[in-house]
Amino acid sequence: MEREVELIGRRLVGPVDHVVSYAPPQHLFGALFGQWLPRLAQVRVHHAWADPFAPVSVSPGERVLIVCIPMAWDLLRRGWPALERAGSVVALHSSAAPPPAARELVRRAAPLLQAHEILGSTETGGIAHRPLPPEDAAGPWRAFPDVSFVRDVGSPARRVQELVVRGPRLAQPESGTRPLAQWDTGDLVEFTGPRTFRLVGRSNSLIKVNGIKVHLARVEQQLAACLPHAECVALPLPDDSITGEGYAVFWSGRGNGTGVSDIRTALMNFPSPSRIIELAKVPRVPSGKPDRKALLAVL
Repeated sequence: MEREVELIGRRLVGPVDHVVSYAPPQHLFGALFGQWLPRLAQVRVHHAWADPFAPVSVSPGERVLIVCIPMAWDLLRRGWPALERAGSVVALHSSAAPPPAARELVRRAAPLLQAHEILGSTETGGIAHRPLPPEDAAGPWRAFPDVSFVRDVGSPARRVQELVVRGPRLAQPESGTRPLAQWDTGDLVEFTGPRTFRLVGRSNSLIKVNGIKVHLARVEQQLAACLPHAECVALPLPDDSITGEGYAVFWSGRGNGTGVSDIRTALMNFPSPSRIIELAKVPRVPSGKPDRKALLAVL
């Protein structure tokens, strides 16, 4: 944890007088920059995650670090005048794609505000970073210096590959005595250079809702186990402007006694779906799999 704070703090943040954290400390991102960094740097911290609507107060000339998750950006945009008295403001964003409010604020608040995206997970820590630009066209991700990739170097240029990483900050499994040798992130990438890449998508059903990992395959398994007489499909909604990434549950089976409240109860240990859509019947392709195109068209 100290190595992660020192590495990312030195590379992206610089000296800090005041930390404002919207990321809860039960997430690695929130623990690192909302707890460990202010403790190691001996600076004050405002735990904005506990009361996101409370106004942020900074002293003139303070160097401020803001720890962001998607829902924080709209709040920052509304409360930005209170931060304009700072000497500098650095925002770190992790946990899903930044919403439109992030780019709008970066555009409006430059050069006082500098924002960076961090790609990583609980298992890997920070993998790569890139500036958060005011335009939609973001550049490639650049690996942190202690991260290396397991890749097919002989593959054709621009070939899509799975992102598998190695490094000294990989987690140690609860049941093991040694850190992991490597970690398959589930991301699909195109390498644009020896240490840079572009995200293409995910090789599995993993999304992040405000920093919480959600395996949509597990969502469907839970629904099938709890509601065996209903037909349920979970699909990602990557354009949610508040949470960054979200998902929808499509279902049919009211005639068997199932209702929306049953779906919410079944998913009480998961982040809530953004949408729950009832259908007379779940459309399927000839192979029997859910027809994703037809389902998303319902939205």
